[in-house]
Amino acid sequence: MYAKRGEAEEDFQKALRRGMIPLVFGEYGVGKTSMARRCVLDAEKQKRLVNIESVAGQSVSDILKRCLETIGYTITTEITTQQTESATTKVTGGVEIPFKAFKASLTGENSNTAGETALQKAQFAVSSPTDSKVIDLCEQHQLVLLLDELHKATPDFVEQITLLIKTYANKNCKNFRIILLGTSSDASRLVRRDPGIDRLLQEIPLKAMSTAESRFIIEKGMTDLKIDIEKSIADKIVKTSSGSPSLVQYLCLEIAEKAFARAPRTASMDDFKSSLTSYVNKRARRLDDLYLKAIETFGQKRYRKQILRAMAEMDNDYVTMEQLCDSITKQLGEDIPSTALSGPLRQLKETTYGPVLKDVERGEGGERVQNYTTFVDPAMKAFIRMKIAGEET
Repeated sequence: MYAKRGEAEEDFQKALRRGMIPLVFGEYGVGKTSMARRCVLDAEKQKRLVNIESVAGQSVSDILKRCLETIGYTITTEITTQQTESATTKVTGGVEIPFKAFKASLTGENSNTAGETALQKAQFAVSSPTDSKVIDLCEQHQLVLLLDELHKATPDFVEQITLLIKTYANKNCKNFRIILLGTSSDASRLVRRDPGIDRLLQEIPLKAMSTAESRFIIEKGMTDLKIDIEKSIADKIVKTSSGSPSLVQYLCLEIAEKAFARAPRTASMDDFKSSLTSYVNKRARRLDDLYLKAIETFGQKRYRKQILRAMAEMDNDYVTMEQLCDSITKQLGEDIPSTALSGPLRQLKETTYGPVLKDVERGEGGERVQNYTTFVDPAMKAFIRMKIAGEET
């Protein structure tokens, strides 16, 4: 089940039509991957989509190799024949991948008794990750290259992909498309490497699903399965999922499975509570353990828990101390100075309590950006929202 993502989806499609590179960013679980794949569904059906689910630990050479594998491309470099008197069959193949370059080769030999042997050698060598021959092949075969989790890329990968994008821009491709998925800082990382590619990148922020989008998935899915669901239960699903498409779908599937087995098919509040427990136990046990380790189990104000709640409810990924003070002041209904939060905030960045939070670093140099904090694991932000909503149901 898919709900259209409004302006973000329209901007994404527009960027592709114009030959630009959409860079979709947003917090964990808002549906960046599902929106991108939905928009290039035709390419996926036609086996033209090269989907790199995560660039973590990858080099651009790895990416280009995947493109060539998708195409099934080889170049015939030599054909020889020789006389034979016996039947033989031999096929050998190999791929050599040195850093920043690779060479793929395949040789085959087959023969018939007292006939001629045809020996064919095929080889395709790429001298660098920006070899224009690869771009030409991708253009010819109308490939769509989707690079996900760009925020996990190494500095070397960022440098290489920047050069690849520049080569792509110089080729003025009409059919080959590149899509980037990551965080709001990824565009800045790329542009810092080469300001010339800025004109090609189209930054597209994707926020959490709206209440209407979440409700569409719930109502459409339950209607298709002929399951009755009360508005109060649908409201709880919407609130608990906090705009995460994957969480909406998980809760709905769990509820539907139980309701479908009954007559009449009616979803109950117990089904909802059971689905929530199932999600925590089966899909988010690691996050739940880390969250419970981080928060206080007693005390009136429980500042570490209040800090995590405030961090999770912020629209921005990077949060200042001033923002935390304002948010927690509203949560507790009394003025909370930064001196009260500095100790608990520091603890949440230590191994004793996780760490759950970390300082924001400036670029790849490791220099700390003063007064900015973010989650170590982006998935924790959506999980805490879900946890808080579940506690309030």
